[in-house]
Amino acid sequence: MTTTGRFRKTSFDHTSNHSSNSNSNNGNHHHHNNRRRDRSNSHGHRKPQSKSDLWKGSLNKDIGNSIIVQMVGMESSNHTVYARVDPSCYTSSSSNNNTTTTTTPSEAHLSTVPIGKVIEIMVTEGWRHVAKDILEKGLHVETADSYPSAAELLQLGAVWLLNETLYAAGENAHARRLSPKDENLMPDWKDMTLRVYYVPDRFFVAHEVDWTKYCRGLLLDNCTSAVVGGEKAHVPVMGLPDGKDGVIVYEDNDIGYAVLNKPGGMPCHSTLSNHAEDVVSMFSAAQKERNCESKTTSSFLSLPIRVEPEMNGLILAATKKEFCSYMTKQFESAANNNDDGNNLTSGVTKTYRCLVCIKDPNDIDRIQSMVNHTIEHFVDAKSPTPKHFVRNKPKSSNHDWAQCLMRITSIGHESWRAACVRSTYSDSNDFTLAHRLWNPNMEHPAEDIGVQYVMQIDVQLLNSKARPHQIRGQLAALGIPIVGDAPYGGGECEMRMHRHLWTRMAVQICHLEFSLPKWEQVEGGEEKEDGASSSSSRVLVPSEEDKCVFHLNTAWWSEYLVDYEKYLVAEAAGSDE
Repeated sequence: MTTTGRFRKTSFDHTSNHSSNSNSNNGNHHHHNNRRRDRSNSHGHRKPQSKSDLWKGSLNKDIGNSIIVQMVGMESSNHTVYARVDPSCYTSSSSNNNTTTTTTPSEAHLSTVPIGKVIEIMVTEGWRHVAKDILEKGLHVETADSYPSAAELLQLGAVWLLNETLYAAGENAHARRLSPKDENLMPDWKDMTLRVYYVPDRFFVAHEVDWTKYCRGLLLDNCTSAVVGGEKAHVPVMGLPDGKDGVIVYEDNDIGYAVLNKPGGMPCHSTLSNHAEDVVSMFSAAQKERNCESKTTSSFLSLPIRVEPEMNGLILAATKKEFCSYMTKQFESAANNNDDGNNLTSGVTKTYRCLVCIKDPNDIDRIQSMVNHTIEHFVDAKSPTPKHFVRNKPKSSNHDWAQCLMRITSIGHESWRAACVRSTYSDSNDFTLAHRLWNPNMEHPAEDIGVQYVMQIDVQLLNSKARPHQIRGQLAALGIPIVGDAPYGGGECEMRMHRHLWTRMAVQICHLEFSLPKWEQVEGGEEKEDGASSSSSRVLVPSEEDKCVFHLNTAWWSEYLVDYEKYLVAEAAGSDE
């Protein structure tokens, strides 16, 4: 007879799955899993406990052959389930002629239950709980993609295998992320347990672009530019975008790097529950597709420039280790020259374009007076989101306050400084802009967060090392939070496409500049017969004057501002008549 247990708080560590740094769902309403630390392989925070205590209150499902699958955490807020085949279970007991017969699964039976079968049982139970919540609690399910099948969970990398014996002992559990090739794996269920994120992080925006093609903006005037060594880079014919826009801005296979136009709303690296919809995973798969390589082929890919998931714009992808080392030195050079906040001529230069909220019209003149001045704040980097930024460092505090330096380099659009988004008339230009920026379903999106105007600004970070949420926190501390940055007062911008919903933020890395790298023979390096140097004997060094300069002139909100300006021009022309 199948036994079911009432769900209770178990001894498995669910708390480590929460993150205080997330602020948007980016595809579903469970984005709090993002950027979590996997503490299953650490043992400093867990006390030893018995294995039986781990499974108190478990849900037990009979799958036949006297085998029971145990699950705990089905109703956990972070949607993390631990599942295993119960090594001590028995499922049938009968009485005949006062003789009791108990059937217990043999060890051979246990060893024949594959991982895929256990995940399928868990997914089925998960859907039952979803259906129950829909009927009893009125749960709204945005899309079924938020609840993947067993095969999709493995494809996303949302399933981990850990050693339960070591976990219970408070030791390193040797957690390993599973992939589709592990679906038929039959682990030793006496020691092994699955950890399944059955509602994983989803970043659907990753599928809205083509990771094998170049940006369409490179073909348009005053949109996207790539100038290397003083010459405009060309787009290869095979790289021209088709239906979807591409992400590649520039690529140099000899030096070993690519410049990408990263979409906002997806992370650079994988999360605990998603190893497929991040920049590294998507571009790695695209590279293998372009080079006709097997998916299992290992190739080098690293991101010297890391940005927050909400940000979009220019990032670097290193396809050779030498370029990664080169950029590390370039960042160090930039840090040494930027400490005083007055030198941006060497190393790496990055410019961020932001659309900020103006809650007080007087702030427009106040912010303009700050252009090209160094703005200093201090942040408690260990504080939760939204992080605490102050203008003056507290004299007596137990917190470690880090210095943040920023410079506003320009403000306003080409023809005007700020656009009004507050209006009581539903047919007005201001009303339309507000709904396009935030949420078309809200009645007064700007007024609800106290915003009257929006203004575009360009900023640069001047401190030697970027702080967590630095741009977002410093601008919010100035009273001008970024549009779409809900934790810091900028509201939430929703984007819907192809049945999916995610949020986005109006901040973009619009300019990237660094010294042109070139190969240089290392002293003592050997040359091949054809005169070429071996890669192991060469290093990348910066050119004396030549630069690599990449620039984006348009952001996701640019079209909205252009339409706003057209309306203003037409309105002015009508009034003149």
